[in-house]
Amino acid sequence: MFNFTRPSHPLLRYTHLVACILGFALTAPAGVVTGETSVWHTMSVTFDGPTGSEDNPATFWDHRLTVTFSQGDHRYEVPGFFAADGEAGSSHAKSGNQWQVRFTPNKPGEWNYAAELIAGPKAAIDQTVGTPIKLKGATGSFTVAPAPLSSDQSDFRAHGRLEYVGKHHMQFAGSKRYFLMGGAGSPENFLAFDGIDGTYDFAQTPEFPSLGEDQLHHYGPHRDDWRKGDPNWTDEDGDDAKGIIGAVNYIADQGLNSIYLMPFTYAGDGNDVWPWADPQTRNTFDVSKLDQWERVFTHLQNQGVHIHLLITETENESLFEIEDGSAPFADTRKLYYRELVARFGHHLALTWDLGEETGWTDEKGGEVGIGITTAQQKAFAQFIRNLDPYDHPVTVHEIEMVEIYPQLAGFEAIEGPALQRHHHYNQRIIEHLEMSVAAGKPWLVSMSEPLGWEFGLRPDADDPTRDGPRKDVLWGVFMAGGAGVEWYAGWQNNAPTSDLSSEDLRVRANMWRLNKIALDFFNAHIPFQDMTAANDLIAGENDYVFAQANQTYLVYLRDGGSAQIDLSGAKGSYDVHWFDPRNGGDLQRGSVSHVKGGGSSPLGLAPSHADQDWAILLRRR
Repeated sequence: MFNFTRPSHPLLRYTHLVACILGFALTAPAGVVTGETSVWHTMSVTFDGPTGSEDNPATFWDHRLTVTFSQGDHRYEVPGFFAADGEAGSSHAKSGNQWQVRFTPNKPGEWNYAAELIAGPKAAIDQTVGTPIKLKGATGSFTVAPAPLSSDQSDFRAHGRLEYVGKHHMQFAGSKRYFLMGGAGSPENFLAFDGIDGTYDFAQTPEFPSLGEDQLHHYGPHRDDWRKGDPNWTDEDGDDAKGIIGAVNYIADQGLNSIYLMPFTYAGDGNDVWPWADPQTRNTFDVSKLDQWERVFTHLQNQGVHIHLLITETENESLFEIEDGSAPFADTRKLYYRELVARFGHHLALTWDLGEETGWTDEKGGEVGIGITTAQQKAFAQFIRNLDPYDHPVTVHEIEMVEIYPQLAGFEAIEGPALQRHHHYNQRIIEHLEMSVAAGKPWLVSMSEPLGWEFGLRPDADDPTRDGPRKDVLWGVFMAGGAGVEWYAGWQNNAPTSDLSSEDLRVRANMWRLNKIALDFFNAHIPFQDMTAANDLIAGENDYVFAQANQTYLVYLRDGGSAQIDLSGAKGSYDVHWFDPRNGGDLQRGSVSHVKGGGSSPLGLAPSHADQDWAILLRRR
């Protein structure tokens, strides 16, 4: 039993009451700094604090940990979270007194930190309530070393944070390289892995024979892709995590540099991923599950895979407001956003997406699938922007609802759309880019569900040449100035290779090869961040031009043949090289070695296979 003098202020009374209920002292020892304290590396500060539990909503609702990291006038206010015993991913703990913050510094030198833990009714989402719980040692300092030189240039820590910089492509803050995305869009329920704590199929109605009785991913074919030293939960040989970590390795090994995944599929297609201890009680989080997600996310980042995190699914996009009240912006949604930012916002290459097909009402989802409004989209995006200390890009994934985007263009807290389209990829990307420029804020425009929701990217066995996906989607998007492509596997119920049932990513290996060929070419030879579509410079209806005026011109001949480019507005002389999008390799010479600006110039014939698609690169001498 606790004895204390009754405070006069109601919030102080509340703080002491919570202390008694949860059984914690109002002071705690110093924070413990762990992790590599180098630029672009994540470190953690952990504090002894209130004892909490997944079973007690007050643990999450009624506490707000914020840690300010500063170096001179440079400061980050980073939200923290309840971490149970501090090792929940391994221990599977559900309770404890550890509170933690994760921070990724961008500068070397001495940094100071000051932690503040506030307790009060719904203090987690309301900055106006609560009183401080005194943390002993809540202030401290540490020294950050310069970013270590690394031979592994795929690791994002070699490049720094990926940022929106007012262009159509993101840029790394450290290396200053620009990022062109070519990633995996399936399985969207990637985290529905049988080895992750608290993960199960809520519907419990077998639908995909390939997944077996539990209807979860095992990624059996990727267990052999796990390597000694890779992350695990408890076993030093990684047996409990081998499937999903091996899948990450395979994705990265194929040169795929992004993954599209959902942390919340309850009431959706998969109905098997959520961050809470109970998906129907959205105010207590599953701490060990989230710690295991963090290990997966960290491995993705260290392998050079950007995380495109779709916060909701179309079938549940209004679930918070319908089931939990507080429309138009439910308190439980705010709590969910805060937990995501606190736990995962430190990652270097991360895009927050308001959700799959937002704004569209999916009738099969019932009332909770009602599309959110444009006003809600803006409010949700602004909330994330205000909370995220690193200002990661915020995007909006939409089904074919072009009328929504003009209302979002120019809004300060949204960096662009992730499009879902069946055709006309080059044209649609160009339209959205031009619209955003006219509105005053150039967008990042990616193609995140191409080729239709029914089948998406079919397996290699069904489409060996990949002519359509390569020509129309991959090169169509890149030549338009799009931010990138993510390959969706389609909704072929019961097919072992569909979006939700996919266990072996090797069934699309040829497309991954072609994806890597295009990425390698653009990264090595094309200043894509400074180029725009200029299809009017060539006569071919299905051919594309991507140009940096007076410097670089890239022509894509979809069906081969010959072409003539209009350089009447260009100056100087240009070397002409050819590139094979089907096989990659070095730049080659065709029948014409150079052309001059000031008029219309024939580009000659390809080095071989002139009836196939080719890219032609013109660079000023």
